[in-house]
Amino acid sequence: MKPAILVLLLAALVAGPAKAQPLTREELVAALKAQERVIGALEQRIAALERERAAAPPIQQIPAPAPTSMAAAGTVAPADDEAALEALSRTLVQRGGLVLPPWRMELIPSFAYSNREVQGLALAATPEGVPTVADQRLRSDQLRASAALRVGLPWSSQAEVRVPYAWLRQSRALGDGSHAVNEGSGLGDVELALSHQFLREAGWRPDLVGGLSWRFATGRDPFRARLAAVQPGSGVDEVRARVTAVKSSDPMVFFGTLSFAHALTAHESFGDVQLGDAVGLELGTLLAVSPETSLTVGLAQEFRGRTQIDRVGSPGSDTAAASLQLGLDRVLAPNVLLDVSLGVGLTRDAPDYAVQVSLPIRFR
Repeated sequence: MKPAILVLLLAALVAGPAKAQPLTREELVAALKAQERVIGALEQRIAALERERAAAPPIQQIPAPAPTSMAAAGTVAPADDEAALEALSRTLVQRGGLVLPPWRMELIPSFAYSNREVQGLALAATPEGVPTVADQRLRSDQLRASAALRVGLPWSSQAEVRVPYAWLRQSRALGDGSHAVNEGSGLGDVELALSHQFLREAGWRPDLVGGLSWRFATGRDPFRARLAAVQPGSGVDEVRARVTAVKSSDPMVFFGTLSFAHALTAHESFGDVQLGDAVGLELGTLLAVSPETSLTVGLAQEFRGRTQIDRVGSPGSDTAAASLQLGLDRVLAPNVLLDVSLGVGLTRDAPDYAVQVSLPIRFR
C-alpha cells in the first residue's frame, strides 16, 4: 500500500476513539465510503504522476566525439613537422642551398623576362651631315625559356643540366627622331653543373654546399655575327665555382652564396677575346609563412672585370650589377612546386626588373 494511504488510515483510527459517544452503523458506513473516495482520488493522482514520468525522455550522457569522427566531418589535421620540412627543403634546393636525395629527379621548366633601359648622349648627324650630340635611349628586352633536369646522386651530390632558348629585342632611339630595332632568337648556352653538400647543420655550424658549373658556348656567337645583330649566346665557355651556406632560425632561414667565374679565351678572326672574371655575392633570408608557402628576400650582386682583346682591356667593359630579389614559393602538390621571383635593378648595369616563373616537378 502507498505511504500516503497508510497515513490517512492511521489518522482515521486515531481520530475515531477521541469521540465521547460511539458511532452508529450508518455513520460508520458513511465514514468508510468517504475514506474510500479519498483513497481512490489519491490513487488516481499517483497513477497520473507515474504516467507523466514514464512519458518524459530519459537523460543520456553524450560521449565525446572520437578523432575519426572529426576527420569524417571534414576537419583537416595540422601538417606535421616532416611535411613542413619537406616544403622548406624544396625551396632550398631551388636556391642551391641543399641537394636532392639520391636518385631523386626534378624536371624544371621555367620562363624569365627582363628589361633594361639606358639613357645618355650619343653622336649623331644633322640632315646636312654636320656631327652633333643627341639624346640616346637604349632598351633591351629578353624572354628566355629553359628546361632543366636535376638528379640526386650518392654521397650527398647532385647533377644538373640546363638548356635555354632566348628571344632578344634591342631598340635604339635618338633625339633627332631616328630609330633602330634589332631582334634575334635561338638556342642559348647549355650549362652543366655538379653540386656536393660538404657539411650539415649542427649547432652553430651551417649547411654548406659547393658547386662547379660549366657553361658551353652552344648559342650563336655574337663575335661572328653582323654588327647590328643580337645573339642569345655569349660566344665563350665559362666555368663557375660557388659555395652556399644555409643556417636556420625558426621560422626563418638565412643563406649566402659566394661565386667566382672565369671565361676561356675565344679565338676570333680579329683577335683573342677574354671576358673579365666575375665575382658574385648573394645574401638573403627565407621565411616559412606556412608549411606550403615561403617568402624570400635577398640582395644579389656581381662584379665583372674588363673584357680584353689581344690582352688589351676595353674601356667601359667592366660592370657592377646589383639587384633586390623577392621570391614566393608555393607547394601546389606533393611533387610540384611553384617558384616565382622578381628582381629589381639597383645599378645601371643590372636589368631594371626581371621576372622568372619556375615549376619544379619531382619524380620519386
